[in-house]
Amino acid sequence: MKPFARRVTALAAVAVLATLFVIPSAQARATTPAGFFGLNFYFRDITAKDVFYLKASGATTVRWIMNWQHVEPKRGTWNWSEPDAVVGDLAAHGIRVLPVMWGSPGWVASRAVTPPISTQAQRDAWSAYLRTTIRRYGPGGNYWSGAYRKQHPGKTGLPIHIWQAWNEPNLKGAMDPPAPDVYARLLTLSHTAIKQADPNAKVMFAGVLNAPPNGLSASDFLHQVFQQPGAGNAFDIMASHPYAPTVSAMLDALGRIRQTMAADGQGSKPLWITEIGWGSDPDAMGMEGQRDILIQAFNALLQKRSVWHIGKVLWFNFRDPAGSNKNVCDFCTSGGLLTNDFQTKPSWSAFRSFTGG
Repeated sequence: MKPFARRVTALAAVAVLATLFVIPSAQARATTPAGFFGLNFYFRDITAKDVFYLKASGATTVRWIMNWQHVEPKRGTWNWSEPDAVVGDLAAHGIRVLPVMWGSPGWVASRAVTPPISTQAQRDAWSAYLRTTIRRYGPGGNYWSGAYRKQHPGKTGLPIHIWQAWNEPNLKGAMDPPAPDVYARLLTLSHTAIKQADPNAKVMFAGVLNAPPNGLSASDFLHQVFQQPGAGNAFDIMASHPYAPTVSAMLDALGRIRQTMAADGQGSKPLWITEIGWGSDPDAMGMEGQRDILIQAFNALLQKRSVWHIGKVLWFNFRDPAGSNKNVCDFCTSGGLLTNDFQTKPSWSAFRSFTGG
């Protein structure tokens, strides 16, 4: 973990705090449940400054990709430095991590996006990764009784109870092939391994993208997954990434997911929006537009919370990545509440008005 800057002047500190704690009036609903809105943290390493702002955001859930190829770069060689830093530093500040279990290492498959299910060796390695990680960070995990106490003396641990099995399985750039039967096999395998390590753990479906390029829509993908043997019983929580140009289109996408779940016997399960967001670049929503659509989207999702059994909503992203490569998506580089160098945007205060941060 990179060290935070040694000191800031008193004047600069006052200026930062003044920015952090300005909350627009009458933007959030009084009925916002505690912990309903959270964030995605999309960096490999976490700094003290990240932790400071994540705490100040008011989010109590942060989603992070626990990349298998970083944790076990060689068979049986474990490197816990990254997850210890993210999981531990956030737990010490009252923030629980939602891990996305993803990324085949080179000794398992030629590409990170290849799901580890083709051979028995791949399946065994994936299952071992899940079980080992849960036995470290789950309830009673050895991290909490060992390294965490040394790293954060006197702080209460926050064991992980929910594990998300892969990411965006209907997007070729995240899972290749992006096929429903392939994901069903990965999901059922993951469910077995997770429950072996912690029978009380919750298995979360991978966040399904609303309308991926050249791929199945979320509702079509889900319907086909649910037709596969055992898949409907292999998860506890559904997850959606209902990216859309407008709030109305976002709600339409979520409505279709709920309809599909109900039609396929999954209607009683909670739904988390594990990614949603809009960019602040001028060719996206702009700074003020990003703030306004965050407010509109959050209020709309609060209205639908009960009828759609929405568990949480996690904004993408906490902080902009470095650079401006828009080949990934047209908003990814500017979806943060903060710029890459920690300058707060208008959306920052809007987000905090919902969390009470």
